[in-house]
Amino acid sequence: MAQKKENIVMFPFMAQGHINPFLALALRIEKTKKFTITFVNTPLNIKKLRSFLPSNSSIYLLEIPFNSSDHDLPPNSENMDSLPYHFLINIFQASLSFKPHFRKLISNLIQEKNGQKPVCIISDMFLGWCEEIAQEFGIFHAIFLGGGGFGFACYYSLWVNLPHRSTDSEEFVLPDFREASFHVTQMTDFLRSADGSDSYSSFLRKTLSQWSKADGILFNTVEEIDKLGLTYFRRKFGRQVWPVGPVL
Repeated sequence: MAQKKENIVMFPFMAQGHINPFLALALRIEKTKKFTITFVNTPLNIKKLRSFLPSNSSIYLLEIPFNSSDHDLPPNSENMDSLPYHFLINIFQASLSFKPHFRKLISNLIQEKNGQKPVCIISDMFLGWCEEIAQEFGIFHAIFLGGGGFGFACYYSLWVNLPHRSTDSEEFVLPDFREASFHVTQMTDFLRSADGSDSYSSFLRKTLSQWSKADGILFNTVEEIDKLGLTYFRRKFGRQVWPVGPVL
């Protein structure tokens, strides 16, 4: 009797720049023929994904309930790419509503597989709370970042430390990543105005802090050209860090 393949659950954020690398990674994993893949997202994104998957793909697309109107978003708004930028914080905060639905989804998957747990949950950088659910069910949890280690090291340090708030100079180095220096003009308007109490930094700082609880972090990069950024996260979190790119 053929041995049942272990299942990997993948859950990207509701934005095409996040869904695309997740799907590319899922297709790469599928080619190994070693795992089944459950790809989770909101109904409209799943509907769109069905048209992108090869006809012979075995990736299982699974909807998670979502009603954008419940979160002060325009009707049928399930992808950040279709929204004006001022709605960004709304869709960030709306993603927190997935937590009970995702817990139920994982529980149902385990029941359907006669008690067999997924071997791994791979979640988005903005869905770090998936770690709590993975831990609850005893499942390995990894975060997948669709870019490189250096860029995300800068992103992480900037939002967590808000170093521009600790200096009057327009140029500064990152306190825990001194290999990188910035000028305030290189920062987004949201980041420049962030002070730790605004809605963006409140959400992002809490979300980013959850990265350190993951069992591992996957980057869409290669070790040979991105060692500096990858070393930052290994040093920062003391967790496994794997370059798995380029997946796109």
